[in-house]
Amino acid sequence: MKRILFSLFVITLLFVQFFACKKEEDKAASPIVVTASVDSILNTSARVGGNVSSDGGAEVTDRGIYWSTSTNPESMGTKLQIGSGNGIYFDKLEGLTKGVKYYVKAYATNSKGTSYGNETSFTTQINLPTVETSAVTEYTLTTAKVGGTVSDNGGYPITQRGVFWGLKSNTLLNGAKLVIGSGDGEFSQTLTGLTRAVTYYVMAFATNIKGTTYGNEISFTTVPELATVNTVPTTKITTTTATIGGNIDSNGGAEVTERGFYLGTSTSPQTTGSKIQVGVGSGAFYNDLTSLSPGITYYFIAYAINSVGTSYGEEKSFTTNGKAPVAVTFEATDILASSATVKGKVETNDLSTAVSFEYGTTTSYGNTIDAVGSPTIQAIDTLSVTITGLSPFTTYHYRVKAINELGTVYGADSTFTTVLTGIVGTPVSDADGNSYPNIGIGKLYWMTKNLRTTKYNDGTKIPSIKKDSLWNTLTTPGYCWYGNDSITNSNTYGALYNWYTVNTNKLCPSGWRLPTDDEISELFDYLGGASDAGKFLKESGTTHWNNPNSGTNKFGFTALPGGNRTPEGIFDFKGVQGNWWTSSNYSTLTAMYFYMLYNYNNSFQSFVDKKNGMSVRCVKN
Repeated sequence: MKRILFSLFVITLLFVQFFACKKEEDKAASPIVVTASVDSILNTSARVGGNVSSDGGAEVTDRGIYWSTSTNPESMGTKLQIGSGNGIYFDKLEGLTKGVKYYVKAYATNSKGTSYGNETSFTTQINLPTVETSAVTEYTLTTAKVGGTVSDNGGYPITQRGVFWGLKSNTLLNGAKLVIGSGDGEFSQTLTGLTRAVTYYVMAFATNIKGTTYGNEISFTTVPELATVNTVPTTKITTTTATIGGNIDSNGGAEVTERGFYLGTSTSPQTTGSKIQVGVGSGAFYNDLTSLSPGITYYFIAYAINSVGTSYGEEKSFTTNGKAPVAVTFEATDILASSATVKGKVETNDLSTAVSFEYGTTTSYGNTIDAVGSPTIQAIDTLSVTITGLSPFTTYHYRVKAINELGTVYGADSTFTTVLTGIVGTPVSDADGNSYPNIGIGKLYWMTKNLRTTKYNDGTKIPSIKKDSLWNTLTTPGYCWYGNDSITNSNTYGALYNWYTVNTNKLCPSGWRLPTDDEISELFDYLGGASDAGKFLKESGTTHWNNPNSGTNKFGFTALPGGNRTPEGIFDFKGVQGNWWTSSNYSTLTAMYFYMLYNYNNSFQSFVDKKNGMSVRCVKN
């Protein structure tokens, strides 16, 4: 019995222990692992590892890393076991490829399974290549062989190699890149098109995946050549002088022992011209030419001599200033009865130019007078001279003449007609025996008093109209005295005539007539314009004109304010206004006249009813 009870106790104890262990096993979890940062990265190796921070409650029986050249190395990569248990672990990956990117992920395994850390990556190292610049060989006047040697590719293929070369040091920045293939070892290429006697710089380079390295920079100089000389454009050109220049940009690698110019009046002056030596050496040089001829084209070329020979710049030319003058005849001014001022413009073209005027009554001229200020050297000058001793009311031809050492030229023919201004004419009488003094103004003789005849020049009487009612209806000739008072007004102001009397063409003495409206315009223009014509034509003072009167009677016309008689027969404006008919018709009912006012300098032209009674001034035919 005791034996049976003991057996039951043992069985019960085993059963309890089994289920207790089973319960502990059910509490375990997967381990926790972190991928360590990769370090000690070299060309073909690197240290990798991880850290099992928790075994999850069950023993870690396996740990390590998975690695690959692609992501998710646990599925496609290689497993590296690094012991077991908790804690930090590392190991070294070897046999890697330079310059390749690898992916790494730590793992840890216990009874519950395998856990993975975070995925990380790294790239194996490569070295820069080693390259040396080779000595330049086989260079001639215009070629040279350059290159280098790649003695170590740095562990990765050389993808490009060659040289930098140029005319300045630091060819990496200042030169041109010349690629000479790829790969290790020696490389070279011949440069062509070089310039003689010039120093060049060259430096080899080689490139792999890591970058580019450079050899030492060296220099070489090609064989000397002719000097390089430029002909400089001419400056300071005058009629007899000029400055020519040259510049030696390069001596060609040999000293310039002579330099200068060849000068001549035809092309290729180095064979047809004269030699002018201007020192030695490089740089700019000039020569001031003198005693040249005006208006001549000269050809010149710079030259330079070194041990190689003589070189020339480009041929250039210049033309000295000066040519025949240009002359333009201007309109004459200040034309009087016996004198006139003639003018002309002359372009001297840089030469002293004698200027004169030819004049006469025909295009043969026959007379010459020097211009004031002749000779002149102004580039463009207007010269003039006043010709005296001329005949009144005569047409003269004239032209400007210009002479310099390169020719004689003439301006175009022009004319002017002297005037009658200031010449007192012979008094003329009307049919009543009234005498009228007259004076020349412009191109006409003008009566200096208003007409007061009561007869036509054929002796026929002009109807005298006194009644206002009759004057108003009159469409035939008629005259009156201002205010019908001949005693007071006849001698001073003359008669007032309607235009029908004027239009008979018999009112003025024989050989005389009324001026046209155009002739009144010409008179005003001659006096300087209508704005001042009244001042010059009116009698001065206030004996007859009301105050203020600005008249100066400059030309002796003695215009008086005789007033007028309106078509209605009303007398008005004596002392205030002078009115004079012209012979010019304007319309059926109106005709042209001119008038002046006491308080204006102006003279005016207009049209008015033909029935008006106004003053008359006659001009000589």
